[in-house]
Amino acid sequence: MYKLLIIEDDPIVTKVLTRIFVSEKYEVKQVGTAEGGFQAALKGLPDLVLLDISLPDGSGLDLCRRMKEDRRIRHIPIIILTGDATSVENKMQGLESGAEDYVLKPFIPEELTIRAAGILKRSFNIRNKML
Repeated sequence: MYKLLIIEDDPIVTKVLTRIFVSEKYEVKQVGTAEGGFQAALKGLPDLVLLDISLPDGSGLDLCRRMKEDRRIRHIPIIILTGDATSVENKMQGLESGAEDYVLKPFIPEELTIRAAGILKRSFNIRNKML
């Protein structure tokens, strides 16, 4: 069972994401702020993070960079989810911040779960090769 951390301040989106991933047998933790997300990642060491760009206490892009700079959690793959920053430039900024993928809201649940599964598969293959 994979551990998923959802960092999202919209309770409806959080509820939808939780339902989707719980039905796929993920263990889900939810946090609504950037700082809470950072601390939850350090404490819980999730296998994957779904990260909103617009959070009440900061930018998801800044949080992504912060997580990728921290040696304790830099290995955790991040998928950015956003309904606000939808331009090609925004997508490039998201990927340059260290995210493995950038998904626009509204998303297609099946597509999101397939993207997550692919990222997790690659991430675990890379980690196993390093051992």
